[in-house]
Amino acid sequence: MVKKYIIGTFAVLLLLQGCKSTNKQAIENSKYKRKPITEVSLDRLNNDVLLIEAKTQSELGNDKEAARIYHRLLKQDPNYATAYYEMGGMFYVDGMMDSAAFYTEKAYNLSPKNVWYKLQLSDIYKKLQRIDEAAKVSEELVAEHPEVLEYYYELANVYLAAKQVEKAIGVFNRLEKRVGVSEEVSLQKQRLWEMINKPDKAIKEIEQLAKAYPNDKKYNSILAELFMSKKDYDKAYSYYKKVLETDPNDDYIHISLANYYKLTNQPKKAFEELKLGFANNKLTSKEKTQILTSFYTSEEFYGTYSKYAYELVDMIMVNNPDSLSLSLFYGDVLMRQGKYKEAAYQLNNYLKMDSSEFDIWEALLMCESEIENNDDRLLSLCDRVINLFPTHPLPYYLKGFITYQKNDYKEAIKTLQEGEKWVGSNKHLAPEFWAILGECFYRINDYESCYKYYDKYLENKPGEVGILNNYAYYLSERNEKLEKAEQMSKITIEAEPKNPTFLDTYGWIMFKMGRYKEAETYIRRAIDNDKEPSATLYEHYGDTMYKLDRPDEAKKYWQKALDVNNENINTDNLKHKLNNGIE
Repeated sequence: MVKKYIIGTFAVLLLLQGCKSTNKQAIENSKYKRKPITEVSLDRLNNDVLLIEAKTQSELGNDKEAARIYHRLLKQDPNYATAYYEMGGMFYVDGMMDSAAFYTEKAYNLSPKNVWYKLQLSDIYKKLQRIDEAAKVSEELVAEHPEVLEYYYELANVYLAAKQVEKAIGVFNRLEKRVGVSEEVSLQKQRLWEMINKPDKAIKEIEQLAKAYPNDKKYNSILAELFMSKKDYDKAYSYYKKVLETDPNDDYIHISLANYYKLTNQPKKAFEELKLGFANNKLTSKEKTQILTSFYTSEEFYGTYSKYAYELVDMIMVNNPDSLSLSLFYGDVLMRQGKYKEAAYQLNNYLKMDSSEFDIWEALLMCESEIENNDDRLLSLCDRVINLFPTHPLPYYLKGFITYQKNDYKEAIKTLQEGEKWVGSNKHLAPEFWAILGECFYRINDYESCYKYYDKYLENKPGEVGILNNYAYYLSERNEKLEKAEQMSKITIEAEPKNPTFLDTYGWIMFKMGRYKEAETYIRRAIDNDKEPSATLYEHYGDTMYKLDRPDEAKKYWQKALDVNNENINTDNLKHKLNNGIE
């Protein structure tokens, strides 16, 4: 705070020049004689010139030279208050607060009514944490100039710096008595009361505003929120109603009421209010989405209140079906509802805007994989993603799985082994690669490779009953390592004692080991627990009956197998058994 005196000084210089050019005798003889220029006035003029020079040096950044001139000036005139003030200002700017205080105090003591000296001194005292002294000076300013509102704020800030909040509020009360109730002052006081945890007094400040300005709805809104924070929901609701009565089209009143109903355990009413709020076209889709995602927790959004949340999302999207900014969010919501086709559409929309994130492509792959009769589209998508992100294993897995289902086992093996390079230590996806690779190698009669991948799988997931069953069955079909097959199959029937597939596998291993009575028991249990007739089970049971020397029952079940014929069985072989038995 450095006040400049250049204009006054130049006036003095001009006056001096005028005197030099005036005829002295003429003045003396004139009717209007001027008072002779005294030595004191000439000294003051010289001091003013020095002041200008010092200020100029200071503004040029030559503080040392400025200080030298100031000291010279003050030596000549120890009572020159302006010089002390300017020097204090220079030290203030340089951050030398003790020196700034020393010189500004000198100016203040020489001219205690000067506003600029007081302002600078108060500010310096605040910087030095000499709060009582700062308050004293600011109080003087308010007392001497009660019409200047800025000085009240300055004084309040001094008390706030000392954390004397109630004294600051007292200053605002004095200001209010002078100018009347105003929003600026009342809101300041409200915040200060809240700062010292006196919410009731904060509320009274806003109530005072609401009374002074009854047609201004915002004060009712503030009061409603304040009572909500106090959990005085009835009082809050009364003010929300006033807002609604004043302006039924208020942008946020229904959103606020929704929050009220949620906190008072009325979720359906909360939902209805959100619907009303979202019908307001003044709110953008982005704003509505932000409101919705902050209104419900993640658990509520996708769980407890998902039926409400999803409907509201649909409502947001009605007017923005192709909004790229919302496509990702909407796609996620649709995906969680199992609406995979619609979700895929939204994700595709988003990828038109930004195709750089693999996570989005991954979500799209998962959606497309859930859509029925979609193999060709999914294969094309897998190729595209592999081209974009060649080090991510998921598209390789999906492509390999589809080609396996299409019985193109060699192509499936090629794709899966390429993806296997990138699957690394992924504990979830890596075993899935090995499981399908095992199946593919079995189908092309590469049994050693099949068993290698199954062993690899079981090292990571030793209790996976599906793989244990398939591995055991394949071993039994080839009459290999039947003891190992028995051990694996036993684990599956202990885990799921009524699973017909597992029971049949164990029974069939018993058959291969020549333990026909045990085979009969387990295959019979498999048939009894199977919900649909199975040609394989009937054939296995027929074979067991034949080995137990019950040929009529054997033929009966072989014929059942032929009649059902719902699996990939060798019908010629069955017909041969019917005519000739088992060779």
